[in-house]
Amino acid sequence: MAEKKTGAAKVITSTGTVWCHFSQQGAVIKLRRYSEGEIQQLNVDGVEIEEFVPKAVCRKLIPHGEKMTFDNVEVWKTILQKLEAGVSPLDNESASAKQDKHVIVPITYLRQFYETLKLLETSTWVDLAQSYMTHPEALERLWRLSQEAFLVYRNEDGWGNRTTRGLPAGLNSLASISSTNQFSEFIRQDGNSFNTYTGYSFVEREINPRRTTSGFYSNKQPATSSGAGGIDVLLRSPQTGFPTVGEVKVRKDKNAFFALIQGMTYAVELSTPSQRARLKRHFADQFGELSVDDGKVEIALLMVNPVRDETREPVLKLISTLNRRKKCEGLDKIVLWENDGDKWNCYS
Repeated sequence: MAEKKTGAAKVITSTGTVWCHFSQQGAVIKLRRYSEGEIQQLNVDGVEIEEFVPKAVCRKLIPHGEKMTFDNVEVWKTILQKLEAGVSPLDNESASAKQDKHVIVPITYLRQFYETLKLLETSTWVDLAQSYMTHPEALERLWRLSQEAFLVYRNEDGWGNRTTRGLPAGLNSLASISSTNQFSEFIRQDGNSFNTYTGYSFVEREINPRRTTSGFYSNKQPATSSGAGGIDVLLRSPQTGFPTVGEVKVRKDKNAFFALIQGMTYAVELSTPSQRARLKRHFADQFGELSVDDGKVEIALLMVNPVRDETREPVLKLISTLNRRKKCEGLDKIVLWENDGDKWNCYS
């Protein structure tokens, strides 16, 4: 029988971030929130664990000898309230020791925002796009705070080879493309129309900037998922030679605003000096000349065979404003590309 894991967890839900009692045995996860003297079991669908505190560690937050069964409402309310208030049961020595032994992977504000977006409806994305169009400084603040958090990340490991894994046979026409993988293979081929019109050079696909083979997230969780997903296509800019985060949206796959936030999430994690050094080391052919001190990163939103998108216009205005203001340190520019058949149009 699988070992049972019990403690307190901070989870992102559709109604916000909450602390609750957590238990897991095998694939079965239960989340219980304590409110007004009652136990409310949360639906585990659509939630993500942001932080976990084991039961043995939770015990340090309550008087010695108290019973900690899940239905002891008063005990668990005390524990969750202390965690909500920011009281950590971990002593500084043990936390420092853990950081000394492993790479710490920061969870940035942009990363949290991007993960939360997945839980929201399209109509909310439209409202957010319009809001940031009017108040770009709010998005610039998320970039600044995220970059400051990621400055501590140091990792010399590479990202592994992704180009040959799971790619379909190449297609001759953009109109035939219906998935990100198909597009990745299309632009990897020599003489493709994307390269001809845009000038970008294909570098790699599915690169996650924070991929770490041995480390912990800043919330003390093992960073075992740090390599999952990632940048759809990593490109080299034809004008600057900078690494370019290419976020691909094919037909009805999300929209321009989701692509923008996703692209900024990955880009800010590539924008620090240590990450530029990492790119130089592992992609020497493409980024060997990249300056560790002064280099920057670009973002390309690649809308392939686009359909009607209510976020498109506010996003075009937003990226134009961000490019003009240049308040995001380490970010050179953001561009949106749309294909019209085999031709490509650029907006910035």
